[in-house]
Amino acid sequence: MRVGIAVQERRVAAALLRPDGSHSMLVDAVMGAGIERSIDRLLGRIAQSADAVSSIAFDLSGVLHRTEGAPLALVRIAPRPPVALADEPRAGDAPILHVRGGHTTLGEELAPFDAEGFRVAAAGIPPGSRVVITSVGALVNPSHELAAGEILLEHGGPLNVVFSHAFDSNSFATREHTAILNDALVPAAETLATSLALVAGRRFPEARLSVTRNDGGRVPLSRLPAEPIHSAFSGAPMEFLGAAALCRLDDGDLVLATEEGLTLGTLRAGAPAVIPRLRWNDARLSTQAAHLVPATEILLHGRTQAPRLVRVAGAPLPVWLDDEGAVEAEDDLRALGAACAPLSDWALGTVGAVNATEMAQELQAAEARVRGRLAAFGALPSSVRILESQLVATTYEHARVVSVRVRGVAGDPVGGLLDRGVRRAAQR
Repeated sequence: MRVGIAVQERRVAAALLRPDGSHSMLVDAVMGAGIERSIDRLLGRIAQSADAVSSIAFDLSGVLHRTEGAPLALVRIAPRPPVALADEPRAGDAPILHVRGGHTTLGEELAPFDAEGFRVAAAGIPPGSRVVITSVGALVNPSHELAAGEILLEHGGPLNVVFSHAFDSNSFATREHTAILNDALVPAAETLATSLALVAGRRFPEARLSVTRNDGGRVPLSRLPAEPIHSAFSGAPMEFLGAAALCRLDDGDLVLATEEGLTLGTLRAGAPAVIPRLRWNDARLSTQAAHLVPATEILLHGRTQAPRLVRVAGAPLPVWLDDEGAVEAEDDLRALGAACAPLSDWALGTVGAVNATEMAQELQAAEARVRGRLAAFGALPSSVRILESQLVATTYEHARVVSVRVRGVAGDPVGGLLDRGVRRAAQR
């Protein structure tokens, strides 16, 4: 049995998905004892059933909070500082240290790293600061970011250092914004991952624990503390995935009607279509996210095939939307989506390739890495599906530099998970 748990500030909902395709819901209110106690009560009720639990997936987007207590400092490595310092982008009142250095898109050094100058400037960073290091060209060659991190280790007092090259984007600003928010989420992510592993481990020591992601998939819970940014906005994709499971949709468009409004998305091979950037507070974040947009009359007009419609109980519908064939949802879609979510993994990066043969080799190597990681997550190799595998030319960059994008998922497509019992009965 697969279990999906949607954690909110005031309630925790669990979806139980059995091997025969049937499912049920459990809900518990979060009281003064906290989220962990509420989850423990839910897991205790699940343990009373006769079904063995193979996996538990947590959606934590409702309780992943930013921690802003420690001071923040930004280190920007480039051949030269901005011409107009007063107009450069800032992150609140965080001090910015400009350091000479950086690389081209081929990984060649634009300017030598000013180690001595940075060592002197780093002495002024307050003890206990959170430091985000971003360098030009670090996506291809992160050596200057790593060199700056080594110098910070010499600094007195504890420092938390985040490198922007951990996030895939050719944009200096996008990598920096992503690293800043990711770092602010880490304390909450570490606490949640540890406490949930202990709670779930006591009840179901054999179950694999995972956490949902912004792309509509899930990864092992142990990966949450490193990059919580990729799970911080997973709530909407999980609701969309739960709606797709209810209406048995694997391929096509889906409109989800909730009290907040209408959302339009697309399923491809049982997983949401994705975009490589997510906009948050007027900033772009480097995270693969399900492509969900507000559904409008203009956007839906003239389609040859009307999208499927799932309506949460009590959600209003506009007069222009045809509700014929709509599926009424009374379940917690976020919990159901977590139970149905496939394991997912990405291979993203920028590489140099001289000819078509080298490009093909890079793509094959990336696919092999994705398949290997999914198998390490516990997936059967035969269940792995590569949904996206391509090389993308980097606009305005060197002709020999291309971006690799490989997306893999493992597990059954979401559209058939609730149909298993029906299919087996028909076969008999």
